[in-house]
Amino acid sequence: MTENDKGSQALATLTEALIGNFISGFRVGDWWCLYVGGYCLLAQEVVSADEPQLNQWYQTHYPPFADCVDKENISKTTVVAAHLRRIITEVALDNDYNLTLSFDNGRRLTLSTDTDIVDWQWALNETDNDPYISHIVACFGAGEISTTEDPE
Repeated sequence: MTENDKGSQALATLTEALIGNFISGFRVGDWWCLYVGGYCLLAQEVVSADEPQLNQWYQTHYPPFADCVDKENISKTTVVAAHLRRIITEVALDNDYNLTLSFDNGRRLTLSTDTDIVDWQWALNETDNDPYISHIVACFGAGEISTTEDPE
């Protein structure tokens, strides 16, 4: 299977699984888990254009922000929570396989592929486990994607 075929298969699978569904819950720790329909959308990094503005607000108005260990998760958690129960209307993959979710309110979240020192970037599975244990679609690095339909 060519890389282009893998990307097309991955996008078709993601489209079928995610469009028309919504994030019903999430958790964050060593990685993100977004619960969407009967699936878990795992990510090392979630990115939104709203983060810089939120980080500035938290820095100015929320004193405990100065002592946070993972400051970046404060604004990211706010953004993800704001997308709860919003219908996913589009999914897109770019050449590096950054996964962008578009919602019915015109907003977007991106699961990026540029996190350093990890052995996977994002994945769709049903178990909330590491994608090496199980995955339906997984991006193991920028430009590197796998689906369960891939021949071994």
